[in-house]
Amino acid sequence: MTTEFYYLNGQFLPSEETKIQVSDLGLLRGYGIFDFFRSINGKPIFLNDHLDRFENSAQILGLKIPDRREKLKEIINELIRLNPYRLLGIKMILTGGFSPDGYTPALESNLIMIARPFIFKDPLKAIKLMSLEYQREIPEVKTLNYTIPIKMLPSMHAIGASDFIYHYNGLITESSRSNIFIVKNKKLFTPKSGFLAGVTRKHLIQACKRIIEVEERDITLKETLNADEVISTSSTQRVLAISQIDARVYNEGSIGPIAKKLQEILLQEEH
Repeated sequence: MTTEFYYLNGQFLPSEETKIQVSDLGLLRGYGIFDFFRSINGKPIFLNDHLDRFENSAQILGLKIPDRREKLKEIINELIRLNPYRLLGIKMILTGGFSPDGYTPALESNLIMIARPFIFKDPLKAIKLMSLEYQREIPEVKTLNYTIPIKMLPSMHAIGASDFIYHYNGLITESSRSNIFIVKNKKLFTPKSGFLAGVTRKHLIQACKRIIEVEERDITLKETLNADEVISTSSTQRVLAISQIDARVYNEGSIGPIAKKLQEILLQEEH
């Protein structure tokens, strides 16, 4: 079995040797951020966008990234070299550090990077979502707190769903790990607030505007259930069609024509 190497505060270590003290505020209070991106054939995808978001999240929570961007890129490139998989997922984590009292952030944050091989989901296989009335705290920050969706996993699995679609005050916002688009009358719509701004979402919107009308606005759950297609986007799954939300089935459970087109567009953006 090939050894996976991680990064922790200046050291590259085998995964089983990468350990952190229990006084870390990420463990004690869930105070921390992360970001995730893919590397394909040694090339990190949309890296500057992910570093932009990572830096923005850190600034909002008052966490200090111990290294400048160019140094972070050097660390990432070395991590890719040490983990020579064709498809590699890298998770950057920044915590509140070793808290002196279990509540106050430390002066120095802990920087962790986890690199693991992964496999894309079949893009031709649509997935089912479960609706969940929920609004994440500080939605513009990619925090470590996933308590609610993890707590609800048994309910999600019980209906055969793969993820959630969040809605609050009648409006949809996002999935637990992706952004949401709906298609109506061959036009593309996506929420304008209350969600984490996805990197894949950003690039897809930029590319789509050349061939399809895209509008960012409030979208109701009712509109979503009446849409022609529903699509999710993320770094882990690229573009996936939604076959069903609760009892509502789209395109007889298969991928729709707009979703297929968006998958092609995103692949072009990555290269």
